[in-house]
Amino acid sequence: MTLKEQFETDGFVIVDVLTPEEIDNFRELMDTLISPKIQSTDTEKRSSSFQHLGDEIKDFGKEARQYYFHLLTKPGTEPIHHAFYHPVILKTVEELLGPNLIVNNASILAANEGTQYSLGWHRDIIQIPQPEIQDWLFSPERFHNSVQINLPLVDENSLWVVPGSHKRANTPEENEAFQGSKHYAPVGVEMPGGIPVPLKAGQAVLYNNNLIHRGYTEKMKIPRRTLHMGYHSASYPPTWHFYLLNSDLLTPQYLETLSPTMRTMMEEYLECRREYPDMSQTWTRAYNFPEESRV
Repeated sequence: MTLKEQFETDGFVIVDVLTPEEIDNFRELMDTLISPKIQSTDTEKRSSSFQHLGDEIKDFGKEARQYYFHLLTKPGTEPIHHAFYHPVILKTVEELLGPNLIVNNASILAANEGTQYSLGWHRDIIQIPQPEIQDWLFSPERFHNSVQINLPLVDENSLWVVPGSHKRANTPEENEAFQGSKHYAPVGVEMPGGIPVPLKAGQAVLYNNNLIHRGYTEKMKIPRRTLHMGYHSASYPPTWHFYLLNSDLLTPQYLETLSPTMRTMMEEYLECRREYPDMSQTWTRAYNFPEESRV
């Protein structure tokens, strides 16, 4: 089975990405950014249901929880940006989705030792109003032009998935676990068929955003340090995940501070935003199946 076939079957694949030297380098860069010397005395177990909104790097460690830091749109994070055009990552995503990649998410997932983390089971469809979430969005007939990636710099076991759930609607048992929501199951509810995805430092898991998944870990014995990223192929219209970056922050002045490679990637992102300005179209049937309107 090829990597793409495995991705299409299970909804996720694991690949080796970083060398030991690269792992050490990225850990040093990340710890320099987040100043991990701040330690909270608070040990309450916390959820991060709204982590996609992003935290401020200066706040890291003030609470005993997982933090989610946006990159690419944050001045001062430039030293770690080369992670998002790592050749192994780009080659693998191109194999799964197609050429002409557009980066649409770049962030850090970080937590100190001793943190307990639990995020409810979900698909990444929080942008879609619940009444507009249709079962055909999760069908094998629809090409989901997006992939997201966790690339840990330490061994971790925080991602849990339901293999194969990306290409089908919820089962009755899954609907029961979601308890009436189409966005998030309540924290602590178990999902039938859910399994952990253990990763070694430097390994990446690439997964379909429509896969039912969650973040969960018991008390962390080592600090979490994970690079998180998302891409789509410009050869196809983007999905709602494309709009995660705050394009208003990508000013001409800020773009001038980026490396030539990263600046080009952000300019390509902005060009795609101009071509597809309306996120609300991305979950309509006409947008996803334009051939039907031509019949």
